[in-house]
Amino acid sequence: MATVFFETTGDRHVQIVGGLTALERRIREVARQGAERAIVAAAPVEHARPLPIPVEFVAPGTPAPEGARVERADVIAGIELADDAATRQRAEWALIRGMNKSYEGPVDALINWRFSMRITRWLARRSLAVTPNHVTITAILLGLAAALIASRGGYAMIAIAGVMLEGNSILDSVDGELARLRYQFSKLGQALDNMSDDIVDNVFLAAVGYALGGVWMWLGFAAAGGRVFVSLTIYLAVFRKLGNADVMAYRWWFETDVTTVDEQFDPKAISTWLRSFGRRDTYVFVWMLACLAAFPYWVVCHGLVIAAVNVSLFLAQSTVFRGKAWVRR
Repeated sequence: MATVFFETTGDRHVQIVGGLTALERRIREVARQGAERAIVAAAPVEHARPLPIPVEFVAPGTPAPEGARVERADVIAGIELADDAATRQRAEWALIRGMNKSYEGPVDALINWRFSMRITRWLARRSLAVTPNHVTITAILLGLAAALIASRGGYAMIAIAGVMLEGNSILDSVDGELARLRYQFSKLGQALDNMSDDIVDNVFLAAVGYALGGVWMWLGFAAAGGRVFVSLTIYLAVFRKLGNADVMAYRWWFETDVTTVDEQFDPKAISTWLRSFGRRDTYVFVWMLACLAAFPYWVVCHGLVIAAVNVSLFLAQSTVFRGKAWVRR
């Protein structure tokens, strides 16, 4: 698919859908599919960002060159744009609904998307200057503020902190959705997104333990410490091999024959459902419920269980199954 020829009706290709013109979106879409060049049968259009492949504009009605793949520049998410706002909004929502991760956890799939995708839609209509990294930084600040409030102790403070942490989890989906929607990917964004989850969760665990005091403080610190230790080893292993922070490329010894993330989290596999209890969207939601139910001890206990499982897996990986291929390119 070296060349893609785009046809359109009138000026529908310049309608803004999800923060980008329909034409720019289609060009970036085919570029990710392997196209090397695009020809557009329409009047020239200026774009705020450089396009990933060369684009040539020809007069409307010009026939497609031999061998070129013919596409519509005014069809988004399977919906042909029209000259009315309702069709454009329907196409925009259909597009955004497809921005979720294929391997999302159960709470993201059932609850969080109802909030995250509406925030994503609102942000996408704003300036391109508001980037996914800005959302990630906002989520980090919200999560750290939640930990600070939780450390004060008392039902009201811990309950508010639990709700704030769930807000952090929702924003954690927004940054990825916005990046996919606008094609705003970067290594920095990937590192921020992955590392921020670990930072916020572990600080929150330690903060709740501190608020409970006594032995619970030390248990909270132990849970956070165990999680930090395993996370750092995974990040270092991935960075040494890939030079980035793509922790989804890490494989445990029982996953060495798995090549893609979709295979790793196959919804038909029992292991996927068992692992969902350790997925961030799930346990953060449970932590919020525990905080609202005046039972913050569960946060520390659950954090300890996750830490114990992760440390046990790491010890097995490092000793019994040493030498297995841990990182997939």
